[in-house]
Amino acid sequence: MHGKPVLNKFKQMSEDRIRFLLSKYIHRQCNSQEQSELFGLFNELSDEQKDALLSNFWDDFESEEELPEDEAEQILDTILARRSRLSLKFISIAASVLIGLFTGAYLLLNSHKHLSADNNKIALADIRPGENKAELTMANGKKFLLGSGVQKITVPNTDVVIQQNDNGSLTYNKGTTTDAEQIAYDTLRTPKGGVYQLNLGDGTKIWLNTASAIRFPEKPGHRSRDVELLYGEAYFEVQHRTDAPFTVKTAAGVIRDLGTHFNVNTSIGDGHVAATLLEGAIQIETNNNIKRIKPGQQALFNGKKLSVHEVDVEEMIAWKEGYFMFDETMASAMQKISLWYDVKIEYQDEGIKGIPVLATITRYSNISNVLSILEMTKKVRFKIDGRTVKVFYFNQNTAN
Repeated sequence: MHGKPVLNKFKQMSEDRIRFLLSKYIHRQCNSQEQSELFGLFNELSDEQKDALLSNFWDDFESEEELPEDEAEQILDTILARRSRLSLKFISIAASVLIGLFTGAYLLLNSHKHLSADNNKIALADIRPGENKAELTMANGKKFLLGSGVQKITVPNTDVVIQQNDNGSLTYNKGTTTDAEQIAYDTLRTPKGGVYQLNLGDGTKIWLNTASAIRFPEKPGHRSRDVELLYGEAYFEVQHRTDAPFTVKTAAGVIRDLGTHFNVNTSIGDGHVAATLLEGAIQIETNNNIKRIKPGQQALFNGKKLSVHEVDVEEMIAWKEGYFMFDETMASAMQKISLWYDVKIEYQDEGIKGIPVLATITRYSNISNVLSILEMTKKVRFKIDGRTVKVFYFNQNTAN
């Protein structure tokens, strides 16, 4: 294989090396180290360099072989579902151009243009992503709107000092209540399109997902530390103390920390709560069950039943890392998009809801970029009307 060198920023790496790795990836022969090398190199290239490299590669690949369309679609799904932290721009470019690599020059030159035209229509009515914002309600009833600026909040007649940081987090000063003190509880709420980080006085860190609320003590208890996830989803990195257990209360049961990083989601429906463990150990306590789970496991409970199963923990906390990681139905994926962008979803056919979605996409991009990537599957098409996103089958008329 020969072609013009396009890797000006990587003189130490030959174009042949990149093409070699790309060929191995297409044939599913790359190991994890080679995949990281390949996608890492691509991530450093300009858009023009990516286009040139992939176009040159296609010239040779087309003359050698052509993959069956069903196999090409599977490989495209794999690319869209990669679990690495690639930029959205790279995923978009790689996916759109590689569709051409797998299904032929006609699709590369014609379908990509067709998608671009539709994506331009989406972008005309674009909606910005969510951001760091929340509302803090103090125990005394006073409320504060929080963002990413710096401000200090003091609580009258107490030694509690709260700092809003410029990175979109809230930090309570160190300290614990004494046996003589009554514990005062504050509440932090994120709206649709908002996330926020909470740093408690004991060193525990809590990340609150969009449309969520948590009730917590202004000063951690001397003998126990209890928070209540009122609704939504939160990720916890708990500062473990054997003398003061940390518990998360939900409507369906209690999660007791045993030195832990874990995620709790109360928004999965039917009154169920999902607790996913990343590090350490947690104990789930419901009316009828007590069960301890291990890292990589998720407990699903609703107050009456409790089950434990293995899960992909990266998928469970993708929101905290700033990503949508879809491996679900279109209805479930669009529900997450609805909450994050604060939009209404309308389906032009109920059958669309059951279409499987497998993709990893940054959350910190305008909605048009997210929808454009989903359109690359050639299963759905979108139209934005104000704050409503209409979902069509790919070959369906979007005029209405």
